[in-house]
Amino acid sequence: MDLLVVPVPFFDKNMMVQAYYLRCQEGNGLFEANQAEREFDGAMLSPLLATLNAVGVDAYTMGKPIFVPVNGLMMLTDLAAQCRQPSDRVIFVVDEGCKPEEPFLSNIARLKELGFRFAMQKISRVDKYAPVAALCDYIFFDNRQMEDPRQQLMYALAQRDYRHIRTVTTHIHSQEQFEELKRLPDQGSRAPDLYEGRFYRIPITRGEHRVSPLKLNLIKLLNLVRDENFEFSAVSAIVQRDTALTVSLMRMINSPFLGLRQKVKSIGHAVTILGQVETRKWVTTAVSKLLGADRPDELSRLSLVRAKFADNLSLKFKMEQESQGIFLMGLFSVLDVILEMSMEEALRMVQVSDPIRNALLEGKGDFGKILRFMQMYELADWKAVSRELIVNDLAPEDIYEAYMGALGWYGDVVGGEDVSFGE
Repeated sequence: MDLLVVPVPFFDKNMMVQAYYLRCQEGNGLFEANQAEREFDGAMLSPLLATLNAVGVDAYTMGKPIFVPVNGLMMLTDLAAQCRQPSDRVIFVVDEGCKPEEPFLSNIARLKELGFRFAMQKISRVDKYAPVAALCDYIFFDNRQMEDPRQQLMYALAQRDYRHIRTVTTHIHSQEQFEELKRLPDQGSRAPDLYEGRFYRIPITRGEHRVSPLKLNLIKLLNLVRDENFEFSAVSAIVQRDTALTVSLMRMINSPFLGLRQKVKSIGHAVTILGQVETRKWVTTAVSKLLGADRPDELSRLSLVRAKFADNLSLKFKMEQESQGIFLMGLFSVLDVILEMSMEEALRMVQVSDPIRNALLEGKGDFGKILRFMQMYELADWKAVSRELIVNDLAPEDIYEAYMGALGWYGDVVGGEDVSFGE
């Protein structure tokens, strides 16, 4: 697939993901002198909808709705025929290319009758686009532009005239901004219904923070299995003190992936059946899921998707011999946020190699190159991604394959199959 695409989470005020927004670029923008984005802007067929039809909404959202941007020309086509996904799961996002006139308005109304919903973004004058806004279910506001008088007008109009429409505030880059927006009702204004930005992965490092005993237990287990000759009895002693670990271990033992036919007599017996290699793999994924259990779900998702994305990229970047270390680097890339401390403090608690440490603390080395690439990708910094594709002689389909493979693997992990990395 000649498409770069990443799902961006939209949160409610309780930091629960309610939907995702698909950002994309066709092809390599630099190779094609930035024609890719312009061709997408003028296309009548949506590559995003083609991708959704190929892999399904759940590949990106794990059961949540998805916001899909469409341009004005697409709104003149039969979008229902292009989108073969459940209509209640898809929210079309329009901008000023969707004119407040016919046939745009009748097309929106027809699609809404079929169950699709609509959102409006990048609109300079809500009052001018009132006929479109009246048909929409969401309006987007850019937090970076809230001081702009035009943005203030938009927000005021949305508060007064479009209270039936849910509001989405984007580009929230700190916890302070998030908390301020949540407090708007106390000031007589309406708080956003959905929030987007990097705020959820900014570590909280103010003051002293103590790691809970349960998390210390998980970190102890993770460090234990890093030893090439760890004792099964030591692993069993930790696992049997944690119900969630015990359940995860039994699911792993009974998974079709292993194909075991033995009856498990005890936790110690289960670990012995797995052996050192598979126990180490199971611990790595199980612990990473449980460490973030008290943090926003998206953090655990980000950690695991990054880990497998990094693992898949190691082959593309000709570093497959380092795949296990690169997997761990991706896994620990949000450890500071999960443990609510600086990365330097967090890494003191886990035993990692120098390449992992150098990548996470300073972005240095070959591991750091992969970490930076993943961060560019997640931010949809397509120009930076395109430069890396050229430098490393990679095609967009290489990255699409690596990323979709990571999403599929994550789906297996949370869907009940305790799969391991490096498969």
